[in-house]
Amino acid sequence: MKVFFIATPGSKVIARKGGIYVVKRLGEGFEKVAVPPDVDAIVIASSRVGVSSKAIRLAAARGIDVVFLDPTGYPVARVYPPYISKTIATRVAQYTLFPTEFGKRLAKEMIYAKIVNQAEVVRYLAKNYRDASLREEAYRVDSVATEIRSLVNFDADTLRNLEARAAKIYWQAIAYTLPRELGFTGRDHDSKDPFNMALNYGYAILYSTCEKALLLAGLDPYLGVFHTPKSGKPSLTLDFVEVFRAVAVDKPLAINAKRIRFEVSENRLDYETRKEVARIVLENMSSSYFYVKANKRLELGEIIKRESWELAICIREAKEYRGFRASL
Repeated sequence: MKVFFIATPGSKVIARKGGIYVVKRLGEGFEKVAVPPDVDAIVIASSRVGVSSKAIRLAAARGIDVVFLDPTGYPVARVYPPYISKTIATRVAQYTLFPTEFGKRLAKEMIYAKIVNQAEVVRYLAKNYRDASLREEAYRVDSVATEIRSLVNFDADTLRNLEARAAKIYWQAIAYTLPRELGFTGRDHDSKDPFNMALNYGYAILYSTCEKALLLAGLDPYLGVFHTPKSGKPSLTLDFVEVFRAVAVDKPLAINAKRIRFEVSENRLDYETRKEVARIVLENMSSSYFYVKANKRLELGEIIKRESWELAICIREAKEYRGFRASL
């Protein structure tokens, strides 16, 4: 997945001679940088970046998503080409099946895949740091996934309780690998420690990627199976994101935590830190992982696209869905 990230205040996105360019002020002069025509998305991470309507039209014509992030990294708006395949058949099946046992089983599978991938990330960290205690923690996370897989009669609260148990073990393992000065003691969306803020920013990039994949697969991102449906809340996007969080964001940020220059200004990451977090997450999205369903290595961004297509097919055909399992 190729993403062009813009975070420099005062930049302007323009279209000239059939190309899209970013003009940045440099001291007394300007620098004009061409946006490669084969990018998948232009991500704008500053309220002080201007975009011309001509640039938006050209991006849409080339199938380039234009995403606007707020200071925490959450996507607040996007412009994408007005085409979505197989919308009617897929959405009718989604609206019909999600309130049934099919929806319950799908929620169980997504949470199971999430926890399996969390265990895999802890195993990866154990291997990277040659730490036997982390291998034991990975086993403990895996044991919760096994409990979920064996469930027969269950409700959403049962899944949430097991998810929370796995999360406690998982985040303690992540905290163990991080520099103490970061002050990270566990996952808290509202915490002001820099690693939690970096996670928020990385997840926001992942949300944007997953939502686009679901939309282009013809799914309604606002009707999910695990997160509570609510007006304006992209519940299916939040469900789908769960499967990929550990591999797409947690792993690269944990591994690079000692090399990131974390700077916080006015209770949020400064521009340079946001750029670095985005670079690490986006590079990881372009890294290849073994994808068992294709029996080959693919870029993580491509795996997300394929998983959204697979999910849409399973919904249209009322087939059981098997979530993505990472192999690190």
